[in-house]
Amino acid sequence: MQLSGAIVPMATPITDRSREVDVETLGTFTDSLVDAGVHGLFPGSSIGEFPSLTRDQNRVVVETVADAAADRTTVLAGCCDTNHENVVEHIDAAADCGADAAVVVTPYYLRTTQAGLEQFFAQIADRAELPILLYNIPALTGNRLAVETVQRLADHPRIVGLKDTSDDLTYHHRIIAETPAEFLVFQGSTQLAAASLDLGADGLIAGPGNFFPGAMRRLYQAHDENERGEVSDLMREVVAPLIGAMEDVPTATAIKHLIGYGGLDVGDPLSPLPPLTDTERNRLERTFDGVAERVEAPVPGR
Repeated sequence: MQLSGAIVPMATPITDRSREVDVETLGTFTDSLVDAGVHGLFPGSSIGEFPSLTRDQNRVVVETVADAAADRTTVLAGCCDTNHENVVEHIDAAADCGADAAVVVTPYYLRTTQAGLEQFFAQIADRAELPILLYNIPALTGNRLAVETVQRLADHPRIVGLKDTSDDLTYHHRIIAETPAEFLVFQGSTQLAAASLDLGADGLIAGPGNFFPGAMRRLYQAHDENERGEVSDLMREVVAPLIGAMEDVPTATAIKHLIGYGGLDVGDPLSPLPPLTDTERNRLERTFDGVAERVEAPVPGR
């Protein structure tokens, strides 16, 4: 599987009254991201609140995005659960919906061993209809994929890459250096985007791409074109302020608010995520306005 660039882990629009997936808004949102030139879409991510959605709702999300994208960009479907049978069912559904690959997070809540993690992913990959990207985010799952475990799993023909949100640049470098060249490695911590690209990462899966997709696309392209000054400018003027403003609030909540502030109402976060305080909203909006003075309007309606 060939993939590189800036990928957006998409927020999930929710209707205010029924608390169902807002299919119309999700289609509009997908179109706006594709039109902005991002290199891939990741519905069903943690930013998309996958643990708070039902299985049917997760399928609707993937199906809507895949239909709206209509082969114009790559769709990586989040297929996450602690039960490997459920993960396989999620992958089957994503394949039926037209997704290009599945992203599977490490199992969470129960602490396990590296042998347990390897078994979990191998059991899924043996039956998967889609290529799989592993998803390492130990701060949220409590289980960290060791470099040696990733090396062994990379030998499986259906396991093609890793989304790394460990916040550990040394770990990230080891994954890049100690897996086959064709094994894809994406940085999920946007504040480490430039450093990771310097180390040879294939791209970034960047939350700010939900509301500034063009800036995230350009960050990758500027690095690819060796425009070092522009990379530094984007990290300093876009990434650092936004990540700093979101640091003390749930990421999905902050991102949904900023998409709405940018002009496309995607609804409130689902329980157990809280609403923002006035102080948090004001800080996010001030930061957004400061960044928006330097980059293009991000979504329809702004």
